[in-house]
Formats: sequence, C-alpha cells, structure tokens
Amino acid sequence: MKIKPVSGEDRTTSGGHRKVVPHVRRILGTMLALACLIPLAAQAPADARASHRTRIHVTSRFFGIHDASTLAYGRLDFGSIRLWDAGVTWRDIETSPGVYDWSRLDTLVRAAQAHHTQVTLVLAMTPSFYADAPSLPPTDLARYRDFVRATMTRYRSFEGSRGVIDYQVWNEGNVSTFWTGTPAQLAQLTRIVDQVRDQVDPAATVVAPSFAVRLPGQRRWLSAYVAQRVAGRPVWSYFDVTALSLYPKATYGARTGGPEDAVAMLGNVRHRLAAAHVPASLPLWATEINYGLPSGAPPGHLAATPISARRQAANVIRTYLLAAASGIARVYWYRYDWGRLPDSAGGGTLGNTLLSDPADHRVVTPAGRALHTVRRWMRGRLVGTGGKQPCARNARGTYTCTVKYAGGTRTILWNPTRKVTMRVPGTASTEDQRGRSAPRSGSPARLKVGYRPVMVTSR
Repeated sequence: MKIKPVSGEDRTTSGGHRKVVPHVRRILGTMLALACLIPLAAQAPADARASHRTRIHVTSRFFGIHDASTLAYGRLDFGSIRLWDAGVTWRDIETSPGVYDWSRLDTLVRAAQAHHTQVTLVLAMTPSFYADAPSLPPTDLARYRDFVRATMTRYRSFEGSRGVIDYQVWNEGNVSTFWTGTPAQLAQLTRIVDQVRDQVDPAATVVAPSFAVRLPGQRRWLSAYVAQRVAGRPVWSYFDVTALSLYPKATYGARTGGPEDAVAMLGNVRHRLAAAHVPASLPLWATEINYGLPSGAPPGHLAATPISARRQAANVIRTYLLAAASGIARVYWYRYDWGRLPDSAGGGTLGNTLLSDPADHRVVTPAGRALHTVRRWMRGRLVGTGGKQPCARNARGTYTCTVKYAGGTRTILWNPTRKVTMRVPGTASTEDQRGRSAPRSGSPARLKVGYRPVMVTSR
C-alpha cells in the first residue's frame, strides 16, 4: 500500500540483553571495546529486535509502566514494571543494620507474578544509619553489597518462580535529589551489583543507573560516569543495559514539548556513549518518560501545564512508536498512579500525560486506553520503507510508521505541528487513536492528518 500526500507533497490545511556467563562476558568486554560502534545482530535486545534498525519486533516487555497502587493490572496492557517511588527503596527495606522488611516488596512482586509482568527493581537511596543523606553512598560499601546480596537471594526464586530479574543500580545519578556522590562512587556501586549478580543470580540483568539528559549539565554528568574505570575496567563492562530518563523540556519556545523532542535527545546521548567506547550493542531503556515536567521552576510552579485528553492519548501512541523506531528496547511510562500535588506546590500533576484519573486510579484515561491501542497497532514488525528508517519524517514533518503483519500492512500517520491531507487507497480502512474505524469506500479517499495518529490498514 502507498499513501501519498496530495499533489505529491503534504498540503497544509491549517497552522534483555542475552545473559552471558561471567567469565565469557569478561572476554567479550575487551572485544566489544574494539568494535563499540558496530551493532551486533546477535546481541540485539530481546524486547525490540532489529536488523540495522529497519525491521523491529517488540514484545510485551517493551511496554512498561510505573505503578505503586497495583491498580494498573487488568486495566492497562503492559508487560514490565519498574518499582520506583513505590515504597521499596533501600532505606524503606533495611529498617536497621542488617534487618530487612520485605513485606511491601513481596506484595508488589506477587502482583507482578500473578500478571506475568517482568519486574525492574531500583537498588537506591541509602538508609540514614549508613550515610548522612540517602543520596550519598554508604560510608562502608560492604553495606550496599549486603543489601544487594540479600535482595537477589530472595527474589531469584520467590514462592516458586522468578521474582525480580532486572536490577537497576540507582535512580537518576545526575539529579541531586537522588545522588550527590561522585561519578566514581556510582561506578563502584555498579561494579558491586554486577559482582553480586554473578555470584547469586547469573540470569539477572544489571541495568545502569538512569540519567536525565534534557539539560547540558546532565549530559556532561552522564559522560563523566560512562568514562569511569573500576578495577582497571570500563564501567560499562559491569552493566547489561543503558538507562535514560527521557523527559524533554516542558516547552520549546511557544511549543509544548512532546515525544519527538524526547527521541531527539538520543543523538547527543549516543555520541557521548560512543566517545566513551560504550558498545552500541548494549540495549537502551527509557526507564522514565512523560511530558510537561518543568525544570528549574520556582516554588509554587511545579505542576505541568495541562493538555487535552486527545493530546495526552496522542503522546502515548507517538512515544512508543518513536521509541521502538529509534532503537529503544524498553519504555517505562512514569506513571500510572500519579496523584495531584498539594496546593502549596501549585496543585495539578508533575507531568501532563496521565494514564489514570489522579483522584481515582481505578478510572483509566484516554491516554491509558491509548496504551492498548498502540500495542495492538504495533503487533507485527515495524519496518522501514524506501530505504528509510522506521517512522520516517518527511520534509513537511509528517511521520509514517509502517507495520507488516500476517494479515497485511498497518500505516500510522501523524504530523505534530500542522494538519496535512494524505491520499488513501480505496481498499484501505482507517482507525483513529480512540479505536474508531471508518468503513471502506471502495474509492481513493483524502485523509486529514494532524497531531493525533491515524492508522490505515491494507490487506
């Protein structure tokens, strides 16, 4: 099927990483350092396998969220969950030296097991009896090792099946709310998690600390971390997955930041990773993403400027499509159960795209329902056409994502900044982001496309 802009161009109408046994992974680390810029098809991420990024298949694990309420289960369509801001940080669990309260984490892990959802646990925030602040490493690093060992021992097999498989070293190492240590100290913690994993749970995945990347200083901090060496080896040899918080700026001039801005940051990030010889084959996860979060806002101005329910749903669909097309292996939406800020902080919510009603998390929003829509649209293989990468953008700013599946072809179209008119074959049917289908007319039709994605099916 070919979908063409009218008159030959858009017409404007209005303004898992595969786990390698420890000793083999050590040898591969040296080899990968020499070939860090060459993608290795054999090590393509299990969540979004691609051949030169022109044919991409995603599994259920690609669609991740954050949820401390457990109310998302059965309401949203997702396959992985990241446990952060869920009452299960290191300082929540270790209540006094060597004493662990697993009750909250057990509950969350059981819920994930019951729904066949893969768990990522963040091993962060130091208890007060080990450091002067939770954002600092413990004075004695052996205490962190003990906590990691106890956690992995408990959840490698929990009540008869896998409990946690993905362990993230820390949260947002370049944001002072969460980390005020040095890049070298964070690299030391990364090595500890890797060592304990090799000893206790070799099948587990070590996820690097996440890093925010929307500000220049944050990107410089990321460069400082990936340039670290510990015990004579590069820090990247101690983790299996690179992780980012892909929050774009709230605004770009008069325009609200959106999914296209989030993925645009990847070019700078990949350049920095390559400069530090981080293997291009390492999977990249977006462990947090949302939109409208202010940066450097004064007290009382923390809330995002609200956007319409239609634009929120469009954000979800465009995010997961663009992330897969850009080679991101997993995306964790932050978050399902976002509550409102207190009046003293301006009310509202920190992000502008909400999967559930902040007043009642049992109520799924149009954005939450859009997660099901994009999962359904992406079943098959996202492919590049005409020698272009998947989800190519043309000169007028219109995105075209093509999904090949056993029954035919789905083409998803949108333009984030303007309305355009496209010519659709009469043999095709269309579906909007709410899941509403239009009947086939039997003759070519003109389809108006804007910021809300439209899916066109042909057989």
